[in-house]
Amino acid sequence: MNATLLTGLAMAGLLLLAVLLATHPWWRSQGGGSRQNRRAANVAAYRLRVAEIDNETAAGLIPADEAAALRAELDARVLTDADGTEPELAQKIERRPGAIVLVALLLTMFASGWYLWRGGWETQQQIAAGPPPAPAIDPAIAAMVDKLATRLKANPDDAEGWSMLGRSYMVTQRFAEAAAAMAEANKRAAAPRADWLADEGEALAFAGGEDVSGPAAERFEEALKLDPAYPKALWYGGLGAVGAGDYATGRARWQQLIAQPDLDENMRTVLRERVAALDKALAERGLSAAEAPAAAPAAAATAAAVSLRVQVALAPALAGKVPAGAILFVFAKAASGPPMPLAVQRLADARLPLTVTLDDSMAMAPGLKLSAFDQYVITARLSAGGSVQAQPGDLEGRAEARRATASEAPVSVTIDTVVP
Repeated sequence: MNATLLTGLAMAGLLLLAVLLATHPWWRSQGGGSRQNRRAANVAAYRLRVAEIDNETAAGLIPADEAAALRAELDARVLTDADGTEPELAQKIERRPGAIVLVALLLTMFASGWYLWRGGWETQQQIAAGPPPAPAIDPAIAAMVDKLATRLKANPDDAEGWSMLGRSYMVTQRFAEAAAAMAEANKRAAAPRADWLADEGEALAFAGGEDVSGPAAERFEEALKLDPAYPKALWYGGLGAVGAGDYATGRARWQQLIAQPDLDENMRTVLRERVAALDKALAERGLSAAEAPAAAPAAAATAAAVSLRVQVALAPALAGKVPAGAILFVFAKAASGPPMPLAVQRLADARLPLTVTLDDSMAMAPGLKLSAFDQYVITARLSAGGSVQAQPGDLEGRAEARRATASEAPVSVTIDTVVP
């Protein structure tokens, strides 16, 4: 039993409990027992009131004839209750199976709709921010995932099973294994599926260090041929197109995604910011979105290679705050342009100060090289978790650099900030 199935069973159990609690009164049939209790209470009240009338008569508070009239009225009420002719104040609550089923269906539709809306696009927002640090995986869940993998080796034609295994590997951030499992699912599927192809592309991208080119890009393109409006394929397909220098295609895909009415507003904001940054980068190079496909790749191809020397130092105030086993990342991004790094160096057990070199050979995607841009933001980060994504407690520093002065002197970056 895998993590997805366990989650589903837990949600089903909670839903059933909610239905039982919400419809509890409809399961009970209130009849003779409550009526007998009410009559006993009425008799006790009658006796108490008779005693009060006797006491008031003896004390001279009410005349004898009035006391007799009050007793007669009380006697009539008790007799009416005893022979059952008085209408019931508390109506019998009947069982209502139809109403119970209706409530269950409404709760199920609400829970499912909420999960699909929130879960799906919260995932997309996480994609936009990059992969989170590796979670601590429950050994029991890891064992169930491995058990599913073993079962699939004995029954390799189960395409749905391979897809489920791939998603489980993605959740546990075993990206290479996720890519292999999704590849098996797509190979054995009765018909191509856009969602499975996009899942394979996503796994390939993360397994390759967020590289959306090559085989990953091919999967996204295949998914878009099957479903041109599939959100995940539009997002990654846009990234791949921009990375390859086809800015018009990337921009068009993101604009198509922005226009989808059910898009989460936070995701829409992220996409609008990226489109605006892309337009600004093109404008700085004298290009429009329409001219970008032909002009941008050619400009990148003919530009002279760029090599940045970066001197990294640690501020004395942070000397005692370096996490044990911290990994040093030094990377460059375009000052105005796509957010993907243009070059990255990863160094374990780095001793500061030191000098590193960033150049075009370290590009993460075709077309996204240092030589394709003129201004850069250089970041040096000491990461305790080993992730290039900033995490609270990481130490970092930044500096700006220009292509025109890259060969004149090294860029100095001082790590002087604690990531909040």
